[in-house]
Amino acid sequence: MIINDAKKVLKQYWGYDDFRGLQADIIRAAVSGVNTVGLLPTGGGKSICYQIPGLLYPGLTIVISPLVALMEDQHNGLVDRGIKSYHFKGSYTPRKLDEAFRNLRYGNYKFAFFAPERISNPLFLEYLSHADISLLAIDEAHCISQWGFDFRPSYLNVKLLRETLLEVPVIALTASATTRVKRDMLEQLMIADAEVFEGSIRRPNLHLQARFTPNKERQLLRLIPTLPGTGIIYAKTRRTCEKLAQLLSEEGHPSSYYHAGLEDDQKSAHSKAWLNNQVKAMVATTAFGMGIDKGDVKWVIHWDAPDTLEGYYQEVGRAGRDGSVSTTYLLFHQYDIARLRKAIEELPDVRAVESFYNKFCSREQIAYGSGEGHKVSFSILELAKKHQLPIAQLLSYIRLIQHRGLWQFIESERSVPKIKLTSQLHVWERLPSKDYELLIAMYRLYPHATDDFVRIDLARFAGMMQQTKADFEKRLELLHEKGILEYAPEQSASALLFTQPRPGAKALKFPAKFIDAWVKSKEERTEGMLTFLESESCLFQEIEMYFGQVKGAPCGTCSNCTRNHYPDQTQVERMQKEGAKLDDIWFDLNCSPDELKS
Repeated sequence: MIINDAKKVLKQYWGYDDFRGLQADIIRAAVSGVNTVGLLPTGGGKSICYQIPGLLYPGLTIVISPLVALMEDQHNGLVDRGIKSYHFKGSYTPRKLDEAFRNLRYGNYKFAFFAPERISNPLFLEYLSHADISLLAIDEAHCISQWGFDFRPSYLNVKLLRETLLEVPVIALTASATTRVKRDMLEQLMIADAEVFEGSIRRPNLHLQARFTPNKERQLLRLIPTLPGTGIIYAKTRRTCEKLAQLLSEEGHPSSYYHAGLEDDQKSAHSKAWLNNQVKAMVATTAFGMGIDKGDVKWVIHWDAPDTLEGYYQEVGRAGRDGSVSTTYLLFHQYDIARLRKAIEELPDVRAVESFYNKFCSREQIAYGSGEGHKVSFSILELAKKHQLPIAQLLSYIRLIQHRGLWQFIESERSVPKIKLTSQLHVWERLPSKDYELLIAMYRLYPHATDDFVRIDLARFAGMMQQTKADFEKRLELLHEKGILEYAPEQSASALLFTQPRPGAKALKFPAKFIDAWVKSKEERTEGMLTFLESESCLFQEIEMYFGQVKGAPCGTCSNCTRNHYPDQTQVERMQKEGAKLDDIWFDLNCSPDELKS
């Protein structure tokens, strides 16, 4: 009966006749009112697993997710299908929050999306406690585990929500999790009794290739022309993304790039060009792909070896989501191996971490016992210079403090344009009439701007003043220089959100047990990646063993299964005559240099 009703909803809103894989089992459990955990690989249709039950339940389904882009995509997808959904984003005054929950109660909304940070707001939690909630959906549920590769302390706030809504069934969804992470998820979410459905992590349509090469650039340029359709190239740094996109474009392979440092309109334009197949490759940092609905990605290339096997498998999973055969390439050389080994050897100096935290707080004038909810924007490069730390070491300090739960590291965010009116009316009266009228209009719309910075709608004011947005910004900058107002333009920066008050010197100490757990977790994840790179076994078998699944038969398609141990010497000689270098030969024939006779 449940599945029949679920299929009707599936057909009505999505146009499909039946479910795939474990979707039906997960939905049946969730609609039956039992706590449910679903582990489905990327492209396995996780969102359907909470959306169908949410439509079958009479009340509201609240969805917790770590990424704004992912929530926005899922929210828009529901709205486009005529389903009422609400996305909590931006700041909310008590009045605005009250209006939002009134709309949810009386507007027949079926879904509400929000980030876990909101749960720490007592007023938000109070409103949730009185809402008509039928289901609590936790997306990317692995983020709640300190043993996971993507642990987010803010996810621990979900415990507060669970304590408030103990009678509401939970559905927790993620793509993959190790045995330890799965155990921790159940404990942290307080769902020890949950039914757990775990699909095979293996994706037969993905052909995994891990290729050693001393010359990545050369092999990339040789590889790209042979690949069909569009794909993604993952790189670690923004600079590398831009450099590779330029190189490929200059070589006749239209490419774009994407990273957190781009303006919003640039991100949108670059994504649109790739989604519409106007460029062959999107060269991007690891965040790209979350919330992107493109089923025909034919290939994924990793320019740098990922830090973890979890991250690697999440990223290659963005290929072949339409079920077609797709190939992924991980290009690595000795530097990648050395970098991963160094990450294991460089254990954190606890006293140095504590000193950095205290110095940072002092610079920002955050007193002991205060600072909770305070957000500090900064440049990674400038902060590293101030504290005389290598960037890699600085990031390890920041992430360890995040792991301790003292702050949330936001790698990159766009700050909104803000103004503060710092001069008096008698000063304005001596200004040109256009400036006087502008300041009066600002004061009427933003009366609190005399006390603190407030967000300004640049497009609206530019229209009022009959100026382009760019010219209006120049006008604000001029008024700023004259001391009439303070203007903080929109910009991209990293940020730290303090999730706890600054502890006293004695309370700050990082317990040995905590450090040991953090180090062990990091070592296990890094060793997993190294084992994968150095293995001679089937790559899918390595992934299955890492995630605690039963080892299946060799896939027969990965680079290890198809390794050419006895290359045809006639073919080798022919390739040499055609001008192929040694690196080209072992790359194309999928053999090692030792297997090539001199």
